[in-house]
Amino acid sequence: MTLYFASVLPGLEYVLSDEINNKVTDSEIIEINRGKVFFTTAKTFTCLSSLRSADNLFQVIDQFQIGPHKKHLSHVSERISQLDLDFIDHNDLFWVNASRKGKQTYSRFEAAKKVMEGINNHYPDWNIGTSQNHQVEFRLDIEHQHVIFSLRLTDATFRFRGQTRRFSRASLLPTVAHAMVHLSDPKSTDVFVDPCCGSGTILSERATYSAKRIVGGDVSGDVTKVAKSNIDDTKAQINVWDARELPLSNGCVDKIVTNLPFGRQISPDEDLKLFNHHIMNEICRVLKPTGRAVILSESVNQLLGEAKRLGLLCLESYSLSLKGLNPTLFVFEKQDEL
Repeated sequence: MTLYFASVLPGLEYVLSDEINNKVTDSEIIEINRGKVFFTTAKTFTCLSSLRSADNLFQVIDQFQIGPHKKHLSHVSERISQLDLDFIDHNDLFWVNASRKGKQTYSRFEAAKKVMEGINNHYPDWNIGTSQNHQVEFRLDIEHQHVIFSLRLTDATFRFRGQTRRFSRASLLPTVAHAMVHLSDPKSTDVFVDPCCGSGTILSERATYSAKRIVGGDVSGDVTKVAKSNIDDTKAQINVWDARELPLSNGCVDKIVTNLPFGRQISPDEDLKLFNHHIMNEICRVLKPTGRAVILSESVNQLLGEAKRLGLLCLESYSLSLKGLNPTLFVFEKQDEL
């Protein structure tokens, strides 16, 4: 069993741990910290790459203790120089990124330099790259006296699903969109709707699972063009519509997952409270009894009030740290009609 950790948007740690348990069958969650989930598994990287709520994946190489002063950095280089790193391709340029939390008298850059010295002491033929030019990236995380040394397994293309995707203004990160889809408990029989689909990130993530039907829409024709360019027509139907008046019949939808407008998505002259009121009415109307709605919004108190009025039970909520904002992710279930 190998120890790994996955980085994740703060607030989604337990969503990611649930995804790990569901997709990595032999995994054991070891520890959950802010923005990180540690777990062990014997599975290959191919299996780990199915964890679409994770921002990045790391293999833990070593853990040890260190003091808070500059003189203690010599212990870092000594410790690293004793590690067996033969499993890494030495023909590639390497780099070390470091972070620190605590009252140390040294900087993270000084710590990273000591790691590179330690690697070169053991492997003098290995070449150090730059922050912008390297193929192998190590990570050193110092939290007070505890140190974790790891190898980064993923690059930026992992969390952004490649370089060809187009994003509209204020688009969700694919990792956050996938966490929302995961919370909807996707089933192959689902009729799935995103009433405010934007550039289609949520729809794209839902399309990684089978479904009876996947539908999305947005009030902007330009934005829906971006969404259509991101999604295969055979996987999702995309419409121009007003989410406050959905062209869908009552009780026809199993799952709704959507990012309601907030922050930079709202124009100064728009009445957000009224907007949310109408959208929540429509969400409740089109949902089947026991249907699930996963909604991201900054209007915490209003959404809880609207949900109570409409008979939507709040199953879970997660406070996120997202682009300087703190929206809440809600999981609602429509009460079964008596």
